[in-house]
Amino acid sequence: MPYQFVCSEGSCQFMIRSSSGDEVERLVRAHVRMTHGGRIDSADLERGMERIELA
Repeated sequence: MPYQFVCSEGSCQFMIRSSSGDEVERLVRAHVRMTHGGRIDSADLERGMERIELA
């Protein structure tokens, strides 16, 4: 099942979709570190990650 994450920091337009939850987590952590100069808590990451049901 595909996963999606949309960054909610300010006017950021980062969005990722992948069939791998681990890949989404890795890329979101890299995005937050490189773009926003910080870290994301595991709870915030899980809360922001959404499963997408294909039609």
